[in-house]
Amino acid sequence: MVFQESYKRIIILGLDGVGRFLTETETPNIDAFFASGASSLKAKAVVPTDSAENWGSLLHGVLPHKHGLRNGDVDAGIPYDENNPYPTWESINTGIIELSVKVDLYAPLTHENFFFKWWLRFKHKIKNSIFDYSVVSRLVDYIHDPKNRDVKLIFVHLTDVDEYGHGHNYGSQTYLEQIKVLDSHIGKILEAIDKEGWNDDSLVIMTTDHGGIGTSHGGKSDEEVNVFLAVRGEGIEPNSKIESEVCNMDCAALIVKALGMEIPEWFDAKLPIEFA
Repeated sequence: MVFQESYKRIIILGLDGVGRFLTETETPNIDAFFASGASSLKAKAVVPTDSAENWGSLLHGVLPHKHGLRNGDVDAGIPYDENNPYPTWESINTGIIELSVKVDLYAPLTHENFFFKWWLRFKHKIKNSIFDYSVVSRLVDYIHDPKNRDVKLIFVHLTDVDEYGHGHNYGSQTYLEQIKVLDSHIGKILEAIDKEGWNDDSLVIMTTDHGGIGTSHGGKSDEEVNVFLAVRGEGIEPNSKIESEVCNMDCAALIVKALGMEIPEWFDAKLPIEFA
């Protein structure tokens, strides 16, 4: 399988806290995405298996001890150091990118009015997170807006499954039911991409940052480290497998390559041999 010389845009679907638990429930939309391109159910997360460390590695292309991001700092909204030798190339939120990076940002607890933010926080406290509904609704509108046709990179961070893992145990029936809800969100996103005719010139990547054990994550157990990686785009053979050893961090190399740029020598992220 081969990339095009470069894709017009890259869309990253970041499914927080899913691990490999998606194989334990019905996910027709995610299954269809896997079937439309190349995938691996043997991918690994970086350690520690926390969100800031893993999304930071995916977006910066280096291991956590180099980018230095930690969950507590990101939650506090501390901006990424402008002088860090491992700069970002796009956004997840203001804790993981430099303030100088010009991007369109949206997060329910940041960009909504007071009353809706209060409602979201209330739902969160009763372990019934509904953040993803807001994100997906805004994303679908963003995709359909003609002024965004030339967007180069979209990072979508969906968090509710991880919230259910923390609240109800990773792998529990309640958690798995939330993966089904996530699957319906994925269906809406892929439908919007299809309606706008973006399939022919976009590379779409789907991955996760970690799994979990009990109500937590951060360690080295299989339940926490085992993740997945799936890639769809022109030139990528449907129903193909990524057999080489891959890490979710390797998405950084995939994205840089797909945008027609040279992969930096200082990247820890490696291009899977199937795409070389």
